[in-house]
Amino acid sequence: MQTRSARKRQPSAGKMFIKVVAALLLLLTVIGSGYAGAVFIKTQETLAKTQITIPGSKVSSKYDDVPSESFLILGTDETKASKDRNEPARSDVMIVGILNKESEQLVLTSIPRDSLVNIDYSNYDIPYGKTGVEQDKITHAHYFGSMDQSNSYNGIKLARETTENLLGIQIDHVVKVNFQGFVQLIDALNGVDLDVRYAFKEQDSARKADTITVEKGMQHLTGEQALAYVRNRHDDPLGDIGRGQKQMQVIQAVAKEAASFRSLGAYRDILNAVGDNVETNLGPNDYTRLADFTAALQNTTEYQLAGEGYIGISGKWEYHLDPNQLELVKNNLAQAMQGQEVAPIKEETELPAETDQTTETDSTIQ
Repeated sequence: MQTRSARKRQPSAGKMFIKVVAALLLLLTVIGSGYAGAVFIKTQETLAKTQITIPGSKVSSKYDDVPSESFLILGTDETKASKDRNEPARSDVMIVGILNKESEQLVLTSIPRDSLVNIDYSNYDIPYGKTGVEQDKITHAHYFGSMDQSNSYNGIKLARETTENLLGIQIDHVVKVNFQGFVQLIDALNGVDLDVRYAFKEQDSARKADTITVEKGMQHLTGEQALAYVRNRHDDPLGDIGRGQKQMQVIQAVAKEAASFRSLGAYRDILNAVGDNVETNLGPNDYTRLADFTAALQNTTEYQLAGEGYIGISGKWEYHLDPNQLELVKNNLAQAMQGQEVAPIKEETELPAETDQTTETDSTIQ
C-alpha cells in the first residue's frame, strides 16, 4: 500500500483567507487589506447570508476555551439549475482542517471522494434500499443524505457524521462551497497561474462534457479551467491521489493570488461569489473570533488519505484506503485536536499509477 507524505509549508498571513476554501477566513483577508472599513459592513452582511443550521448541531459559545477547532470543507457539483430542481449533489472535494490553537498550526487532510467507508443511513429517509450501515463511497454521504427531504441540510449532516466516524474526531464547523462559487472566486482574482502536469479536456461547471481544454505546462487558468483541473482524474496517472494533490496545488495558487490583491472591486466580487455559493454553520462572530489566530495559520501541515483504486465487486470504481496510513493520520489528527503539534507522515513508497475509466452522471449511482 502506498502512503502520501504530508507537506509542511510556511505561507504568508494573507494566504489564510483561502486555506480552507473561500469563506472560512475571508474576514481576515479583508481586515488585512487597505479597504477593511469600506467593505466591513458588506462582509458582515455576506457572512450572515451564508449561515445555516445543520440538524442536530450543538451550538457552543465556548470555542475560546478549547485547544482546537475542526472544519469540514465540502466542494459540491451543485449548480443553480440542479438546486432549483432539488437534485442531490456529490461532494467532489472533501478537506478536513484542524486549527490547532495551542501549537499554532493548521492541519489539512484531503479525503478522496471515492473512498469506500462505512455510512450509516439508519436515521435518514433515503430510497434505493439504504436503511442501515453499509460500505459506500464517501461522496455519497452528501448525495444520498440530500435525498431526505425532511431537512434541506441532511446531506451536510450525513457527510459530517461519516467524516467524523472515518477520522475519529468531532467536526465543529462545516463549509459547503459549490463549484460555481469556485469559478466566480477565481475569476474575481483574474485567474491563477499553475504548472499543469498534463493536457486534458473536462466538463464545465454546468456539467457539459469536453467543453474545457487545459494545456500542459505553465498556464494562466480561468475559473472554469481551474475547476476542470481539480476535478479531472480520468486523465491523471495518479487517479484520486493526483486529484487530491491538484486540489492542494490550486488552493496554494489562489492563496498567492488573493494575498497580492488590493482592489476594492475584487473584494466585492469575492464577497458576491461567497455569498451566493457558500453554506456554513459559521456565524459572523466566528470569523471575528478566528481572526485572533493568524500565527497559527502560518504553520501548515497537509495529509492526504492514501490507498488503491480499482473496480470492486459491485462493478463500480472504488478507492480502498490504506488502513495503516489511515491509522497514522487519525492518531495525528487526535493529537492536533488536543493541542499537540503534529509532523508530516514520512513517505514509505512511491505512488503507483492508477487508471480510472468510470464516469458519473446524475442519472447513475456509482
